[in-house]
Amino acid sequence: MRLRAFALGVAASLAASLAMNLSALAGELTFWHAYSGQKDKVDFITYALDEFAKAHPDIKLNVVAAEQSAYKTKLNTAMASGNPPDVFYTLPGGFLGAFVAGHQMYALDADLARDGWGESFLPTALAQTSIGGHSYAVPIDIDAAVFWYNKALFAEKGWTVPASYDEFLALCEKIKADGLVPMALGNKDSWPATFWFQYLEMRLKGSGLVSDIVAGKADIALGPEATEAFTRIASLSSKGYFPVGFNGMSDQEANMLFLNGQAAMMLNGTWQIGASADAPEGFELGFFPFPSVAGGKGNPGDVLGGVAAAFGIAEKTANKKDAVTLLRFLTSPAVMTKYVELRKTMVTVKGATTEVAAGPVLYAISNDLMSKAGKLDPFYDTAMPPKGTDAYYTSLQGVLDGSVAPADAAKRVEEALKAK
Repeated sequence: MRLRAFALGVAASLAASLAMNLSALAGELTFWHAYSGQKDKVDFITYALDEFAKAHPDIKLNVVAAEQSAYKTKLNTAMASGNPPDVFYTLPGGFLGAFVAGHQMYALDADLARDGWGESFLPTALAQTSIGGHSYAVPIDIDAAVFWYNKALFAEKGWTVPASYDEFLALCEKIKADGLVPMALGNKDSWPATFWFQYLEMRLKGSGLVSDIVAGKADIALGPEATEAFTRIASLSSKGYFPVGFNGMSDQEANMLFLNGQAAMMLNGTWQIGASADAPEGFELGFFPFPSVAGGKGNPGDVLGGVAAAFGIAEKTANKKDAVTLLRFLTSPAVMTKYVELRKTMVTVKGATTEVAAGPVLYAISNDLMSKAGKLDPFYDTAMPPKGTDAYYTSLQGVLDGSVAPADAAKRVEEALKAK
C-alpha cells in the first residue's frame, strides 16, 4: 500500500511538474534580433516590444540583442549546436537558405494563409523569404538602389536627369569637364560597386537570373551580358568618372564628396536618405532610376532591391502559436508604419509606407518606383551562397582597378553564384 501511495505521489508530482513546464512553455519565447548599435534600430525594437508586452502580457519574451556582424556569428553558432532561439532575425537569400537546407526553419505557409496575413505583404518581398515554394520568414523592410543627385546643383549647372545610359555617359562628360567627380563611389568594403554590375546585367539580360541560380537551376547562366556589364564598368573607371582611389575609400568618405558638392551623383541604396540628413544648407536630395540601356533585353522598370531583414521561427520551437502571434504583431500595419517613421526605410507591408511617416523622397520611391516595378531583383551578394560572396567582391574590385579582365570576372561571378 505504501508503495502504491508512493507511486501515486510521484505520478502526481510529475504531472504537476509537466503542467507547470507546459504552462511556462505556452507563455514564453526566446527572441533574438540584430537591432543593436544604431539609434533608429534600437528606437524601433524598443517601441515594438513595449507595445507587444502591453497587447500580450501573457507572453514573456527573453530578448537577446546583438550588432549585425556579431549577431550572424552568434545565430550560426546556436543553429549549429541545435539550440536555436524560438523567434529570430534573419537575412534572406543564402543566409536563410542554409537554415532551410538544414531543416531548421518552420514553414509559415498555413499561418500566412489565415485571415489574409500573407496578402498583406508585397508579393515581390515575400518571394525573397520563400524557398522551394514555401515561406520560411516574414520580410520586414526593403532597400532599393537608385541614382541620387543634388537637385540644386543640377539646376545651377543646367544638367538634366538622364533617361538612357547614353545620356548618362554624356552627362558624366559634362560634369567631369566642369571639374567635378561625376559619380561618388567608395568601394573599400566591396559591396558599393555591386550595384553597378547588377543593374547593368539586369538592363542587358533581364532580372531574375540570380534567383534561378540560387534556386539550383544549373542550366541558367549569366551569359555574354555579364562580360558586357563588366566591360562597361571598367570603362567608367578608366574614364575617371569615379573619385581617385575609390577602391580604398569608404562609403562614408564617398558620401561626404557627394554631400559637399565635389561629386554630382551617387548610385546607392535608400539608406542614402538618412545619410544625407546632415547635408549642407542648400543641398536638395533627388533621385532617378537606373536608365535604360540601348539594345538591352531587360525591363527598364525593374528595380534592384532586396529584403534587408526578416523574422522566422525555428522548427524546434514548441510554442509555435505564440511565436506566430509575435510575428503577426511585428508585421502589423501600425508597427510597420512606426518602423518607417523611425528608420525612414520602406517596409514590406502594403500601405504601411505612408507619406507622413516616410517623408517626400522615400514616399516617392515607394509610390512611383517600387509599386510600378515589373520585378524586384534581390541583391546578388545576399542572394548567393555565402562562399561565393568573396569571389564576387574581389572580381568586381579587380575589374575596376584593371587587374581582372571582364570575361574572367564574369566566369568567376557565375561560379560564385552556383557555389555551395
